[in-house]
Amino acid sequence: MADSFFARLPSLILGVLVFFIFYLLSIVVSRIIHSTTRKYRPNLGVVFARLTGAATILFGFLVAFSVVAPSFQAGDLIKILGISGVAIGFAFQNILQNFLAGILLLLQEPFELGDWIAVTGLEGKVDDIQTRATIITTADGKRVVIPNAVLFTNPVVVGRANSNPQETNVSQASRQPTEAVR
Repeated sequence: MADSFFARLPSLILGVLVFFIFYLLSIVVSRIIHSTTRKYRPNLGVVFARLTGAATILFGFLVAFSVVAPSFQAGDLIKILGISGVAIGFAFQNILQNFLAGILLLLQEPFELGDWIAVTGLEGKVDDIQTRATIITTADGKRVVIPNAVLFTNPVVVGRANSNPQETNVSQASRQPTEAVR
């Protein structure tokens, strides 16, 4: 048993080295994406930087595993993941729905940080827009986490941060007419 371990040690070291190189590459790529999008769409840049970094690390893991175990076929793993992906999709349906709604909200930008929004009886100033939820602060100072699926599927009234409250521009994710806010 010790002989087989020492026989595989060079490929194990090479596999760890390959994975480490892909890990460093994911950091570099994520920083490039984040720095180029910081000025125009910072939240969207963070999302795509994380997704690209995770995809690079996953690809690096598959390459490193192929180096350590040459009989491993990445196609076999992809087939297994495809079948289990359906089960995972049903199990995490709400999480995926919020994530996709968050991506679409970040792409469409119906409201920005600092805007005053009202949706399903909640209203407040937008503090942060994340992939899973949007965080607002109400008039009495409470922080409220609103799932992005709620924002994407319900009418949203938006009061722009840079406009006069009496002359509020109204924009909404669902494109349905609503009343003005403050």
